[in-house]
Amino acid sequence: MRFTRTRKRLAAAAIAAVATGVIGIGSATSAQAAETAEGSFPFGTGGCAAVENIVVGPGSHDYMDIVPTANPGHCLFGVFDRNAWKWLGAAGATPSSDPSPWYYDGPGQSLEACLIDTANNNTWACGPIN
Repeated sequence: MRFTRTRKRLAAAAIAAVATGVIGIGSATSAQAAETAEGSFPFGTGGCAAVENIVVGPGSHDYMDIVPTANPGHCLFGVFDRNAWKWLGAAGATPSSDPSPWYYDGPGQSLEACLIDTANNNTWACGPIN
């Protein structure tokens, strides 16, 4: 079987598509990280609502908290560590409508503020991952 110009072009196009995809993914991740560097991000589901706050603290590292804004009595709130796959804080996700403590979200961390609506099949909603 002969390796024709058409096959060479198809192979080159496939390699270019893969390379473009890899570059595109890296760019989106960097852009998303820049967008969520600091600020307040409201989110919610099923009557449960909260705001994820991200601030730059000492040493130019991020800190995150969650502030519940609507709790009809069936909502759980907390900050979730995606690297360790666990809730932060002694009680984890809590029904309290009080703000959470501030959690360190520096290099190597991957946190997000989340809530769970227990009246709606334990549906989760989360702010941006930072």
